[in-house]
Amino acid sequence: MVLTLLLTQTFKVAFIDMERIYNEYIDLRDAKEQVMRFKATLEIKRDSFQMKLDSARENLFKQWPMLTDGEKVLRWREIEILENRLDSINREIIRQVEAKSKEVMTPYVKKVRETAEKIAKDMGYDAVLDISTAVWVDPRHDITPLVLDELNKAHKTAGLVIKKLIVFPFKEEDVKVSSLNLGDSVQIYIYGELSRNPRLDIMDVQRVNSALQTRGYTWKTLNERVVYTTSQGFAPDVYFFGSVKSSSDNTVDVVIALYDGKTGQIIRVGENQLRKEIKNVRTGADFKNAVSQTARQLMNLYLDQFK
Repeated sequence: MVLTLLLTQTFKVAFIDMERIYNEYIDLRDAKEQVMRFKATLEIKRDSFQMKLDSARENLFKQWPMLTDGEKVLRWREIEILENRLDSINREIIRQVEAKSKEVMTPYVKKVRETAEKIAKDMGYDAVLDISTAVWVDPRHDITPLVLDELNKAHKTAGLVIKKLIVFPFKEEDVKVSSLNLGDSVQIYIYGELSRNPRLDIMDVQRVNSALQTRGYTWKTLNERVVYTTSQGFAPDVYFFGSVKSSSDNTVDVVIALYDGKTGQIIRVGENQLRKEIKNVRTGADFKNAVSQTARQLMNLYLDQFK
């Protein structure tokens, strides 16, 4: 039944590398180390008892020829009692470590599952599997980096006022612009420009685009209502959206605006809207630089309010 579902074209599967999650999810890694330290303290007491048992065995073997049969039986029973006691200690260590592991690690393991599920659903996937179960995985379906970014974001943003940002692909107003994929290019340029800003929790563009595709939207149907509706599934503070259209020859006009994630309205700072129109910019390096610079300026004007 499961195999039949996996083979259907409409059933999409994402993958997550749980070994990498265990090693790179900071809170889970710290919890695992806490369990190991707890186990080590128990093993110190166990090792002390083990030394006592080893010493008793060694003395028995040394003294064995000189002992009477009765003494041999008595001494051997004493060692058996110590061995049974050691077995009991080992079982108790296993029980306590398992209980500690469940207490300390379960909340973080649960968070991994919940985070992976949310990201996968947002991207239109129907299931998430551990990558270790697969012979080969297309990297496009490996959501491990997205999950780790979400899980570790608290450590990256300590002490800062963080704003959650989505960058949508821009509406391509004509066939010429669409043939050059300039709406997608604007999205990538803005994401690349702002992704290293420690004050921003910026959503991966693959996740954004999957959400749009799952809802059946294309460059022809993108508009303010569509992006606002889509954004509500992610609850961003702000999002970028705009349009690109042909101007003349190899130039285009670009409109870039920063929207409020709650209202869907262009943000105002004082008397000014955080919206800018770039006229007659040449495609290529000039286009990339103009888009990146404008997005950075608009975002800085927005973030400066929260210093």
